[in-house]
Amino acid sequence: MRAARSGSIRRRSMKRAALVTLALLALVALTTLVAACGGVEGTYSLKEGDDTMKEFKLTLDGGKFTLAGPNPLGGDDVELKGTYTVDGSKISLKMSDGSESEVGTVKDGELVFEDVTWEK
Repeated sequence: MRAARSGSIRRRSMKRAALVTLALLALVALTTLVAACGGVEGTYSLKEGDDTMKEFKLTLDGGKFTLAGPNPLGGDDVELKGTYTVDGSKISLKMSDGSESEVGTVKDGELVFEDVTWEK
């Protein structure tokens, strides 16, 4: 009888450990998904890059981006719009008209592209 009771307790402990492990894996997956989906959203300022863009702001919101700032040649402000996607640490920006796209890296709260770095 003692052996049967011990086996039953052991099975319950193993089931409990398996459920805790699954719950932790689900939490890690959910955290990763939230970080990938909404972690980059916000408004960014130029950290490094062309000085003519120093007053520009890059805003990411709901899969869409806006890059806006004063026209370096004078006249009306410049505003460019498009979409963005995030895949792990990779971010891709694509102009609304499909004419251009830019791929960069999300790193420590910054968006790092070939010629420019944006920070929140």
